Amino acid sequence: MQSEPNIVISSASQRIVEDGVPFKVDIYKLEGGEGWTLEVVTGDGTSIVWDDLFDDDRAAFDEALNTIRSEGAVAFANGGSNVIPLKQ
Repeated sequence: MQSEPNIVISSASQRIVEDGVPFKVDIYKLEGGEGWTLEVVTGDGTSIVWDDLFDDDRAAFDEALNTIRSEGAVAFANGGSNVIPLKQ
């Protein structure tokens, strides 16, 4: 039986606060895999995962920070205009 690959978590992963809004920036990859995955989790638990992989973890962190700042922390945390609410 083949075992599942380990997940490597970057030391660049961290919690940040921009304009008073908290975010958790997670950067990880599969052990032995190519490229780093970027995930940003908002204070309400919304997870945003980038489709593209990053060559290094620092580039992923810089992308998270640049995106949060360019979109605006509050707009980013509230899902922006591309989030469709779940119908109840």
